[in-house]
Amino acid sequence: MKSSSAPNATNEASEIAVEAVQHSSGNLLTVMISGLALTASAVSLWETTLRQPEIKLYVSENIQYTRDPYGPYEVLAVPVTITNSGARDGAVLSLQLEAKNLKTGQVEKFKSNYVADAQYFGGRDDVAARVKRPKTPFAPISVSGRSAFTGTVLFYSAGGGEKNLIEPGTKIEMILSVTLPAQTDWLDKALASTPPAATIEAEVPAFFPGALLSGDNAPLKVSSGTF
Repeated sequence: MKSSSAPNATNEASEIAVEAVQHSSGNLLTVMISGLALTASAVSLWETTLRQPEIKLYVSENIQYTRDPYGPYEVLAVPVTITNSGARDGAVLSLQLEAKNLKTGQVEKFKSNYVADAQYFGGRDDVAARVKRPKTPFAPISVSGRSAFTGTVLFYSAGGGEKNLIEPGTKIEMILSVTLPAQTDWLDKALASTPPAATIEAEVPAFFPGALLSGDNAPLKVSSGTF
């Protein structure tokens, strides 16, 4: 007569094995869920708090040209948008514009001297009465994380040249770039990036220089560019 203890032992061993597998699978699932949650938390922390400023420059096609009667300055009014898709605040110290007359080959550097609004374009310069169109001196632009700055920047030529760069009926090429603060931390240096310069080609319409000196603007006809 065979003992029934052997089948019972086998059944118990099977049950123990099944429970062990179930327990192991449950632990593995818990570990996987915890790992996914930790990864999601790390990504969220990076995107909302730690991600470096990512500055990008966009230029409108509505570029206008004028001349400042209070000095030998040529002026380019350029609407720009500067975005920061990073989590941390960013800054733009200055903007530089290099213009080249494609007909004469003459090159001139322009500085971001002022920021203008609607009052500037609706006003007039009157040298005799010492009236100037309202404009604000350019200052470094702070762009908070996940935000943008939009404004019209007035770029002034250095002045003092023998002849003006921009004349009626010519074509110019403009290269606009930004200057960002220097990074001191090694990690910031490794992750920092400078936005590419924007290149624009535009045709200069007919205009009367005297009208520009009193406050008129000559809208440029943008023919191509990377904005």
